[in-house]
Amino acid sequence: MRRGLIIVEPKAHRRLSLVAALRDQYEVIPLMSLDGALRQIRDHRPEIVLIGVGRRSGPCLRLCRQIKTDAGSQAYVGLIDWNHNLPTPEATIKDCRCDGVFSGVPDDTAACHFSDSLNPKTPTIQGVDKPKGLLRFLS
Repeated sequence: MRRGLIIVEPKAHRRLSLVAALRDQYEVIPLMSLDGALRQIRDHRPEIVLIGVGRRSGPCLRLCRQIKTDAGSQAYVGLIDWNHNLPTPEATIKDCRCDGVFSGVPDDTAACHFSDSLNPKTPTIQGVDKPKGLLRFLS
């Protein structure tokens, strides 16, 4: 039996790329909105929840805290910081109690590896460094 995984990502191209990368290993349920995501997570009880962090990181971090403090949820929560909007991954893990942060755009292999490595005992920090100079405008 495949493990359940919920992807919460408002942007369709990002959500679809994660679904394509992870659907062979997991039973993937994509959600396009943060609104109502907690209810879906309670209903499906996945083992892993991946939340895409956009420009406004506050609602994503709030959802992460709600998942981690929900008595019925045992899900591992990973944040995907697509555009390096989180100040530091270590501070984010401590603040919202997530199980890992991926900085940058994950390719298929990196998405699978990140999802497999989520563990609350040793939080996972993966990804690429923030682009410097004019390259930062290309993402």
